[in-house]
Amino acid sequence: MAIFCSIFTLCCLTSIVLVSGSDAAAAAAAAVPTTTTDLATKVCRTTSNYAFCHNAIYSDPRAAGADQYFLSYVALRQAHLNATETLDYITSKLKSMKAGQGSGLLRGLRKCEGYYQEAIRTLTEMMGNLDSETFYGLDKLSIDVEGSIRACEASMGEGSDLSKRNEDLIRLSDICHAVSKLYTYH
Repeated sequence: MAIFCSIFTLCCLTSIVLVSGSDAAAAAAAAVPTTTTDLATKVCRTTSNYAFCHNAIYSDPRAAGADQYFLSYVALRQAHLNATETLDYITSKLKSMKAGQGSGLLRGLRKCEGYYQEAIRTLTEMMGNLDSETFYGLDKLSIDVEGSIRACEASMGEGSDLSKRNEDLIRLSDICHAVSKLYTYH
């Protein structure tokens, strides 16, 4: 499919050069098929934060030519990486805490540790569903990830040192949800 689009685009561009300066050039330019770059833009426009989505998706230089599968992998990898790094951060904070130090903070971090472990399991399941091409429940699973992270935020309270990380993963799960809508499944 990608080869066909590239060949078709090349043929259209060659036609434009051959008939440049005429109305046929405008018609040929209009005939160029929609690129997969437009797919990423369309997906990002359906999220709650277009700029965040655009930056996250295009952090992978190959995203410009991504089809729906690759776009899904980019979004899922970003979310999984964020969740894993945040879980490592939480684990490190828990290990560095002294006994009796901030019992409320300790409780919150332990809860968040569980919520992030659940989010990672869910993201891993989503990648498995994408790999198997069942696409089953990708939309619901992305909402589950968001729910886990919102629960972490609630257990820590707004303005904690996890708030920015939580917000980023919530936005990444929003991107995963938007990408999940590219698939039909039963």
